[in-house]
Amino acid sequence: MSGITFSKINLSHLIDHHIALLERFGIKDEVPFSLIFFSLEERKEIDSLEMFQRILRRTDAIFNHSNHYVVMLTGTDWNGATEVLSGIQNFLDQEPFDNVVTYPEDGADAKALLHRLRDLVETNCNIKTDLLK
Repeated sequence: MSGITFSKINLSHLIDHHIALLERFGIKDEVPFSLIFFSLEERKEIDSLEMFQRILRRTDAIFNHSNHYVVMLTGTDWNGATEVLSGIQNFLDQEPFDNVVTYPEDGADAKALLHRLRDLVETNCNIKTDLLK
């Protein structure tokens, strides 16, 4: 296991690229993926990026900025993503928030998915981050 870290500027590009691959192979409705968001604003002492790289799968993409994280969980539906996020929030002793969006249910492209995730994060956590732009 080892999640791969990407620069925040690549987030929307990677999402759209992944969707294009699913469409190219005719499996866009068969292979969902999810985006989860969590924040470590209160836990700056944790060397979190390395920790998350170790616990997430090699197929998972990690994006971070200012202790805010978006993880793209490939081949993971809403239920699976909720379970992963709940485990992370439980480990971090955080209040559980449903900051999960899933393709294609919550959007057909990166812009729609990130807009929906940003709305959830602002509502649930009262956090505004440029990671979701």
